[in-house]
Amino acid sequence: MINVTNIQNVEVQVFSFQEFFTQKAIYPVGIDSYQRPFVWGKSKIIELIKDLREYLENPNDLQYYMGNILLHQHNEKQKLFIIDGQQRLTTLCTLYYILNDGLLPNGKMALEYHSPISAKNILNAKALFQEIKTEWQDKADFLFNNLQFTFITTLSEDLAFTFFDTQNNRGVKLNPTDLLKAYHLRAIGNAEYLKIQTNCAFRWEKIQGSKTLFGQKKDFIAELFHQFLWRSRCWNGQKVIYREQDEDILNEFQKKAIKQLQPDTVPLYPNTNNTLATALQLKSQQQFTLYPAAVEMSSTSAYLPFTLRQPISEGLGFFLFAEKYADLVKIIFFNQADTNPEIKAVRTFYNHVLQHISLYLKELHLLAIVMYFDKFGSNRLLEFTLWFDHILGALRLEKYYIFKEASLKFLKETDNNIFDVISQSFRPEEVISFLSELKHVSQNLDIEKIYARTDLPDNGVRGAYKSSLYKYYTKQNLVGKSNWITPTILNSKLQ
Repeated sequence: MINVTNIQNVEVQVFSFQEFFTQKAIYPVGIDSYQRPFVWGKSKIIELIKDLREYLENPNDLQYYMGNILLHQHNEKQKLFIIDGQQRLTTLCTLYYILNDGLLPNGKMALEYHSPISAKNILNAKALFQEIKTEWQDKADFLFNNLQFTFITTLSEDLAFTFFDTQNNRGVKLNPTDLLKAYHLRAIGNAEYLKIQTNCAFRWEKIQGSKTLFGQKKDFIAELFHQFLWRSRCWNGQKVIYREQDEDILNEFQKKAIKQLQPDTVPLYPNTNNTLATALQLKSQQQFTLYPAAVEMSSTSAYLPFTLRQPISEGLGFFLFAEKYADLVKIIFFNQADTNPEIKAVRTFYNHVLQHISLYLKELHLLAIVMYFDKFGSNRLLEFTLWFDHILGALRLEKYYIFKEASLKFLKETDNNIFDVISQSFRPEEVISFLSELKHVSQNLDIEKIYARTDLPDNGVRGAYKSSLYKYYTKQNLVGKSNWITPTILNSKLQ
């Protein structure tokens, strides 16, 4: 052991894995609620096995150094919480468990995960380590006595949080949503609200393991904030529209967040799920009567009285906001048990047609559906979906390749940004009229002329999309497609 320094609530020491867990850890080592799941996949585990095998074959009397571990010593909870390094420690504790048929009996290895993502990856790691158990079992003591770390321990929670985004040289880069989780859990406050903090962390991890829509991101939380929440708020106007970077996510949902009044209280703003009255009546003597809206209580967060472009409140408000839109996305695209005919019809259209459109246009369309549903509920949802597909479909059929900038160009070049139209409208008719009267999908592309073309290909991505339209509408060509979206068609799809 080498004692490097011990100043002002920060202690820096070098220990081997074995020495730390058997002698030096003052409290059990755990994972605080703001940490993300265990995300090391098979490739990362195989890489570690390869590195350690090379070391075991040629140790050269040197210890194997594995970087820094950042810890927060929480005296009240009597825990050493890992700030940075949990992926490495979880992996090594799993390896220790396999090689020694159990963890240390002193209870210092107290890492607990509740996410299905963690469970899956830990099981994969155990399976890989099981394959090398016979080869390494007699070398276990040597290995864990020579795996060396620099343990940086702080007594200050503020300093611990400052350290949280420090990257180690063998770790997995943190997503901005990991940092948002940490920031807003901490904003909930002191031990008095520990139950709220723990509940928010549990809800977050439950959302994180949900099925994704686009497959680009492995956890649904990252997809939710990138593809839906940030874009719905920041793709406004028609001048400055761009694709988000990590810093943009943090700026919108952390730096702009409003300080909470009380950790257990969330401010509300007027919206379709929070209307004081449904009607105003003028009485004979010039008096007014307000008819209050029915207040529905639901077990699903999808109907919480929030709206996409409202201010974000720190702490509880942030987590409930995220949960609301996670549930809303699930209701529209995944919840097969939902019996709402409009939602069922839109999900059918999504499965049969939108799956054949390009990724970038699909992102745009699904975001528009979520924004529309957030504003108007299921009222004329299918009609909106079909009209928006009519517009984007023209772009899909005209262009052989749909590049990443196509969706941004569409928002900039149409008469108005569709997301602003949705946000600023009072009735579904306003949005549907905007779409049905739109003549150009961009400055040089006439919608009617595109659908009137007779030379559109029957194969490839454009052919697949065209074929999906024929099947859905039971048509043989696309001429006059703007006349297809009729009450008769809509009623038949809503049966």
